[in-house]
Amino acid sequence: MAAHRFMADNDPKHTSKLAQQFLKEKHVNWWRTLAKSPDLNPIENLWHELKEYMWREPKNKEELINGIKAFWRIVTPNVCVKCIRHLKKVIPKAIELKGNVTGY
Repeated sequence: MAAHRFMADNDPKHTSKLAQQFLKEKHVNWWRTLAKSPDLNPIENLWHELKEYMWREPKNKEELINGIKAFWRIVTPNVCVKCIRHLKKVIPKAIELKGNVTGY
C-alpha cells in the first residue's frame, strides 16, 4: 500500500495524539496539508459535488442516507481523476499565496 497516501487537513481530530499514534502504528503514509489550504485536498472537490447533488435538503435520516448512497453510486474513477487534476490549477496559486486559501 506504499503507493497510496492518506490525506488530511490540520483539523484537531486529525492531529490529536491518539490519531497521530494510530497513523504511526499502522504505518500510514500521511500527506499533511497546509493549515490554510483545504483546496489542496481533492476530496474537498468531491464533497462540493455531493453538496450540489444533495441540493434539496433531506427531510429525515433515511432520505439523507439514501441520497448519499445514490451519489456514491455515480462517482466514477473519472470523477475522482477530475478532482485530482484540478490540483494542476490550484497548486501554483497556493504557492503564489504562500499556502493561503486559493478560492478554488
